[in-house]
Amino acid sequence: MKFKSLQKKKRAGFTLVEMVIVVTILGILSGIGFMKFGNVQETSRKNADYVAAANLATAANLYISEYPKEVEFSNSENEKTILVSTLKEKGYINHEPESQSERSDFSIKLLKDGEIQVLSNNKTFYPKSK
Repeated sequence: MKFKSLQKKKRAGFTLVEMVIVVTILGILSGIGFMKFGNVQETSRKNADYVAAANLATAANLYISEYPKEVEFSNSENEKTILVSTLKEKGYINHEPESQSERSDFSIKLLKDGEIQVLSNNKTFYPKSK
């Protein structure tokens, strides 16, 4: 008889201690996840900048091949700047991209050896450093 009355009082469910343990474990796992994936946004911004810079370099190459006299070097010049707005005006790009990671405009430099550099805040995005 006493055994049956004890069984009636016992409820099915979780105790407070069990719930606290589960919440603690979930907190630890989410903390690990945030640490692992916390810099994903910054990495994707940088990758978007590398893609935009490569597109600007391609547009600059096309511009140079069509208008070689506009980018000729004088003897005293070591580099020339190609304006992104010029590429837009001539129809090589649809809009002027802005650097996502640096939050500033891109600048395009044509070096005397024919190399093109695309920079934002003095950080080179094209050619991509290894």
